[in-house]
Amino acid sequence: MAISYDKLWKLMKQNKMKKGHLAKAAEISAYTMTKLNKDEPVQMEVMLRLCKVFHCDIGDLMEVYED
Repeated sequence: MAISYDKLWKLMKQNKMKKGHLAKAAEISAYTMTKLNKDEPVQMEVMLRLCKVFHCDIGDLMEVYED
């Protein structure tokens, strides 16, 4: 299984938000942002914080697919 956070980056672009602003708004560490950039798994709590920032569902931020 593989993960893609392309939906998150598109949502950020639509909201004219930079990664630094997102990290601050969702209280995400630089390490976690690096994991997101590399399409690596992050904790569910991180995803819930991102959902809260964008008022959306987890499926609106990420995609899981067979590799």
